Amino acid sequence: MAVRVNPFHELYVGESIGPDKFVNLFSSVIVEHALSLFQPGNVILKGLPGTGKSMLLNLLKPSVRIAYARSNEEFPIPKEFRNFIGAGINLKRSGISDFGQRPIESEADNLVTSPIYFGDFLNYWVVTDILASINKLVEDDESKLIAKEIGINLAESKLNKFACAFSKMDCWHGYMSDITNYAEFKDKINNRITTYRDFLNYNLASLPDDIKNTKTLIGEPVTRCVSLLREHGIIDNEVKVYIRIDQYEELAWLDDSILNIGTSYQQIIHKLLGMRDENVSYRIGTRHFAWTGDKIMYGTTARLEKKRNFTEISIDNVLRRPENKRTWVFPKFADDIFARRIRLSTYKYDARIDLANYVFGKNMSPLEQALKYLPNEREKAVRFEEHWPQKWCDFLRELSKSDPLSARLGEAWARQQGKEDIVNNVPSSKPYPWDKVWWRKERIEQALIQIASRNSQQLYWYGKDDILGLSGGNILIFLSLCQHIWDVWIRDNRNNYVDDNLSLPQINYVVQSVGVRETSNDWYEDIADEKGGKERKLFVSYIGTTFYNKLVDDKSMSYPGNNGFSLTVKDWEKNPKVAQFLNDATDYGDLYDGPHTSKSKEKNPRHKWYLNPILSPYFKIPYSHTKEPIYLDYRTLNDWLVKSLAMSEDELEVLTKRKRVEKNNKSQSSIPFPNE
Repeated sequence: MAVRVNPFHELYVGESIGPDKFVNLFSSVIVEHALSLFQPGNVILKGLPGTGKSMLLNLLKPSVRIAYARSNEEFPIPKEFRNFIGAGINLKRSGISDFGQRPIESEADNLVTSPIYFGDFLNYWVVTDILASINKLVEDDESKLIAKEIGINLAESKLNKFACAFSKMDCWHGYMSDITNYAEFKDKINNRITTYRDFLNYNLASLPDDIKNTKTLIGEPVTRCVSLLREHGIIDNEVKVYIRIDQYEELAWLDDSILNIGTSYQQIIHKLLGMRDENVSYRIGTRHFAWTGDKIMYGTTARLEKKRNFTEISIDNVLRRPENKRTWVFPKFADDIFARRIRLSTYKYDARIDLANYVFGKNMSPLEQALKYLPNEREKAVRFEEHWPQKWCDFLRELSKSDPLSARLGEAWARQQGKEDIVNNVPSSKPYPWDKVWWRKERIEQALIQIASRNSQQLYWYGKDDILGLSGGNILIFLSLCQHIWDVWIRDNRNNYVDDNLSLPQINYVVQSVGVRETSNDWYEDIADEKGGKERKLFVSYIGTTFYNKLVDDKSMSYPGNNGFSLTVKDWEKNPKVAQFLNDATDYGDLYDGPHTSKSKEKNPRHKWYLNPILSPYFKIPYSHTKEPIYLDYRTLNDWLVKSLAMSEDELEVLTKRKRVEKNNKSQSSIPFPNE
């Protein structure tokens, strides 16, 4: 007998799966939007957790490239960009965060010396991985076609000459001077890395003097290595070398244990990028919050410059829905990943169809939803004013029996300023005045929320379009939704017999809605787990509840855009701490933001914020944005922050006073002296 399993049980796959499984799960849809990763120049790859950063960086790994060749699958990087060798480090998995936890020299000097040891460890690790990558591309590829395509020659004589020449270079400060062949060279590098790790794990009482006295400059052994590999004919001159440094955000978190230690380590990486090395290009994988502020290079006051020292790719921006839905990349990406998960499962399916659409189906029409929210007493859809004529009230009651949605919209129409006369001129036929396309479209979601509320019903979230919309362009959220929905479906069918012909299910809207709400609840609860998350969760809770109350209480539906807020850029930047709070909420994925092209007469530039779409089910508000958000000024925003307990009045007052003092000082300093 077959067993129902969840194809989405495993969410994170970037670093946790082997190369062969990677080939089956990786979607190449996103590659064309990140091609700068496979071209010379330093690249910062930014994104929220689970957006696919590590998956993209994994394409640089030799083991993944070999797996594609072994499975006879086309390597997803265009042929003109394949002439490269990739190596690098995952800062979390390498244990590099252990640096700074144990002083290497005196505790007083740790903040100065520890970053230098960090850079030294990074140099040795990367050099080791470059050599290991070259070896793997030759030894592990049975076809030997990759080494031929790239241009690699691992003749022993070449390697020994390379090792002897490299070991005598001054970048090692004499540490490698006794090397006579390539095997000894590799052993000595690996021994140094092992010694570092033994010391950091308190398996050694102290770091040996021969390491303390031979610290290398960040990046120098790496560029020398690549230059010599070309010079000795081990790799062709045209071969590019790309070094990935993944999970850069690990360094930012180190500041929580020792003040500024993580910042100093980041500055070491900045110095690496500032070298603008023609031999090597670096790829930094990071979350948004870690790549902010001044990019100061270690030991200097110089700063990295975007486009001059690096380019940026934001996976979130690539996958988030643009104004023009036809250019939205995410649906194709999600469809491909969904299909790949199903193909690896035991479910029987028709490969010719849209599998996600088959499982989740299409959304019901708004009228069908309204009827689901009011299965019996449909008159609950409308409420009346005492002064309304009986004829108008009877019309709405009768209309609600067949079309409660239209009845609710008609009620709202009669409540709006300038439209009140409808109660004395009851329409006798369709189309009704409230059937005007844009007026109706902008209010359907709000009307459905109010209808559900009036009958104490949960909102339904279901269908492929809802699943994509709630994902907000984040593939981890999409997979989480699929996982929860499938789990609910399995629970719902636990007592039903399963035969050997286990067909792909078509999951009904009730089961999908339960799974969606479970996902939304989890996402909301997880906000507090991140740095500063407790305060952001309080703010999210306050504004989510505020949006819901405004949408439900607005009987005239005059403000259907009450699921987001907008500030002038001037108000946004008025208080640096408040601005940072909003930036953090965006960088951690609690809020989504963007420029706001105001439709009002004011011409001041504005910025807008919405809750992450996956939080919409928790607060029972729509995830779509069909109308202008709430216009705030900084005073109202401050009031929200205080009422939510995200910030205190004293805290905001101190910041406001400080700003006022700075402004007064500035104005006083500009007053000319009498004799000037």
